[in-house]
Amino acid sequence: MKLLSKIRSLSTNRSRLTNLSEVVLIITCHQLELYPNQHYAVDQLWIMFLRQTWTINNMVHKVFVYGTLKRNEPNHGTMTNPENGVATFIAEGMTKEKYPLIIATKYNVPFLLHSPGTGYNVKGEIYEVDDKMLSNLDILEDHPNCYIRDKNDIVLTDSTVMKCWVYFLKMFKPELLSKPFLEDYKSEGDHGMRYCERCKRDVNFKLKLAVRDDCAYL
Repeated sequence: MKLLSKIRSLSTNRSRLTNLSEVVLIITCHQLELYPNQHYAVDQLWIMFLRQTWTINNMVHKVFVYGTLKRNEPNHGTMTNPENGVATFIAEGMTKEKYPLIIATKYNVPFLLHSPGTGYNVKGEIYEVDDKMLSNLDILEDHPNCYIRDKNDIVLTDSTVMKCWVYFLKMFKPELLSKPFLEDYKSEGDHGMRYCERCKRDVNFKLKLAVRDDCAYL
């Protein structure tokens, strides 16, 4: 009962925890303190209890990322920074429907155009994120002013289909459909159009204007 009280205390103090793995680690340490001569496995009942509490206290959202937010890409630090919230990698996957993934603007930004049936089944990564991370991703993607976050079917490597949030460019000029389509985005890919990070851009550059109004950027 003493351990259960500690777990309940930990599970309600969200400010001390960054993800479920940290919760499990803390519980394991407490178990070893209580039983120093035995190597106790983390009890599945505790994990179920914490998972339920975690879900209640922090709504979990599944997000599919296909561009600079992927691992080893320029903006992945957004996903790993605990100040932005929690993001846990779930699996790799691809869009069930084909979409055109392109690179545009003078800063080589990847865009997933909302033109179903055109392009490829785009590859990417699925993450579970909390409310805070989703809010920060919305800011990064300028949702709903530029990108629009929409639910879409993502197919995992085991053929499981999962509904995920996906950031689409829904308002775009038809000329963008004449650009080369990508199946799997990499900033350092063979396309030779390396992504330019925001800190290196013209401070007056407006992404929304670039993709909607100013052909000079495209």
